[in-house]
Formats: sequence, structure tokens, C-alpha cells
Amino acid sequence: MNAHLVCATSYAALLLGTSLVTPAAAQTTLFNTEDFRQDRALWTDPDYYLNNTVGQLSGMAIDFAAGGVGTGQEAAARAYGTPGTGEIGATDFATPYPYRTAWEHYQAWLGDAGTPTQHTMETLPNWDGVWNMSGGFDPGDSPASDIVAYLTPEYQEHMVQDLKATVEGRLWWAGAFCLPRGFLSAVESSPMEFYVRPGTVLAVGSTFTEMPLRWIYTDGSGHPPEDRQFSKWHGESIGFWDEDTLIVHTNQIKGWKGGISEFSDDLESVERYRRVGDVIEGEITLYDPAVFTQPVHAAITFEREANPAAELRGLYNTCTDTNGPSIKVYMDDRGILNERLPGEELYFNAADPRPWQTWLDESDRRYQSFLDAGGEGRTP
Repeated sequence: MNAHLVCATSYAALLLGTSLVTPAAAQTTLFNTEDFRQDRALWTDPDYYLNNTVGQLSGMAIDFAAGGVGTGQEAAARAYGTPGTGEIGATDFATPYPYRTAWEHYQAWLGDAGTPTQHTMETLPNWDGVWNMSGGFDPGDSPASDIVAYLTPEYQEHMVQDLKATVEGRLWWAGAFCLPRGFLSAVESSPMEFYVRPGTVLAVGSTFTEMPLRWIYTDGSGHPPEDRQFSKWHGESIGFWDEDTLIVHTNQIKGWKGGISEFSDDLESVERYRRVGDVIEGEITLYDPAVFTQPVHAAITFEREANPAAELRGLYNTCTDTNGPSIKVYMDDRGILNERLPGEELYFNAADPRPWQTWLDESDRRYQSFLDAGGEGRTP
């Protein structure tokens, strides 16, 4: 199975004694719809997903890749169309803060701090060690409908298309193309190491596809002038210390995919971290009005590894170490290294701002052609 086909983690969920889901034959669902785009009114209804969580829907892709095992070969695999166990309201990403923008939020906390703490090497908090992350924007135990409800209509459509393709075994995301996983992967990387200095905090992660890296400048220099700003994979982060608490503002983030859903170039975030014993307690609030119906918020925790195994130390790694070189490059029938050009089959445009959408649309077209030609689709 492709290393990128990874999921996040029966019909028994009840709410006040009433079944959350009616029989599939009596309703339109993600599994029997003829055109999901015509089902907009149902996208925030748990019945539409048979009450599955996002993780449970992803498990159906694993079932497909494992040959329809359902259970056994893959502990997280789920048969296509299996009813889920989502708990309405279990995952709450609503912000507890009244701020309208990330900058207003950051400035309010800066005002609360008064004069930022100017640390020396001797007074800086000690964040040495290897830290394992938990929390963040994991969709959790809510039905997929709860998560879709946080999105604007445009991004609801993007997410539902993604979920439908996933349950049908057509899983597309940035990692499938050996592209960076974006800003949220750098925030939520695990394991993580922090290198804390008077003017900078360096956050370094290590995954099987890349080495996420963030510079957080705490020297008071601020962001560059607007005419020198541009979108970056992990954005640009500035911050300040309020005694032993680090406050961070990030903007100039490249619109990509991660966390709850896709996000736009307008995404900005505010984070706060403080070490308590062997835990760094944190939180993050995301502001992106094109994507979210309200700012979204999550707790983040980093727990210090007591005895990190030597063989699990971080290392420099790239996606091509796992998946090989770009799919544009190939050996032709003359034995010569060649490259696919725009318009040719399987050409991949590295400048495509949303490659998964391009491939999802092509995947939808090919899958429908397959069904129209008499192919057998996935059924419950």
C-alpha cells in the first residue's frame, strides 16, 4: 500500500434514545447519491455520512486499498458504507475569543503583556528535549457533518468531494504528489524539537515525508513591509515572550490543505505556549474568513519524551525518499530520460495551487466513465 494512504485513526450511535441514522435505502447519502453537488442541504446532516466520523470515512479507503478486507489486515479498515459512531458535538473548534482578526487577537495579548519580556540565555524557558504532539485540529469523534459545518459553502463543496472520493478509494492530497504538507503540518508535527534563543525560536519536526521547520522571530523586528510579503509554505512567524509564555502571530501562509480542511492565502494564526513540567501547553486560533464561518480554535499539547530512542532521532528527509522522483519524469521507449509536457496524460503541474482538486476532478471523470462502461462501483 502507498505510504501516503494514511487515515486519521455499527450502526449503534443513539442520541436521546433515537437513532441518528435512517435506513440508507430511504435517504440520499454520500454512498448512493447520483450527484453530491445537488445534496448541499444534506452536507451538514450526519445521516448523509451514515454518522461516520472523518476518520471512519478514511478507513474505507484503507479497506479498498487492502483488497476489501474490512477488518483484519488493517485495524482501521472499514467496509464501504458501514454505519459510523459519530457523536454530535463531540469535536468543538469554536473559538472562545471575541477577536475578528488574527492581528487584533495578537495585539490584544501584546497589550495584556505590557512590555514583552526580554530574555537572556540564562532566563529563557528550557524547552530542550523531544516532544510528542497531541490535540490540534483532529476531527475527532464528531460525525463528518459537524466538521463540514465550520466551512463556507465553497469549501464545504471541496471537503464533501474529497470525502466522497476517499470512501471510493480515490484518495488525493498534497503528499500524493511529493509536495510539502503545508502550514498545519509544521505546527502539529510530532516529534518536535525546540531551539530557544533570545531572538528566535526554531521549531523542527521530522516525518516520513519531510522535515517541517519554523522560525519564530521574537526580536521585536515584526513582519516585513507589505510590499515585501509573499505566501510561504509555513508562513512567517513573529512573537514575544510574556514571562515564560510564548505568543506567536503567523501570516503570509500559502493556501493549501491541512487541519480541518483546505485553507486560503489569507489564513493567519495566533498561538500561545507555556511549559508546565514535562508538558508544553498550547493553543492555536485560525482566521480565514474565505474558508471558515468563524475563527476556529484548538488546544495543542507537547509531551516531553522521557527516554527518546536513539533510532528514532530526527533526520533530514524528503518525500522523494519515500515515493520516488516526480511523476513528470520518465524513461521513454528509446531509453532516454524524458518529461511529460502540458496537455499530455499524467502531466503534473508543479505550480498548480490546488493539485488535489485537479486530480480529484480527473478522478471523478475517470471513475464515472468506468461505471458508465459497466464497471462495478463500490456498494454497501
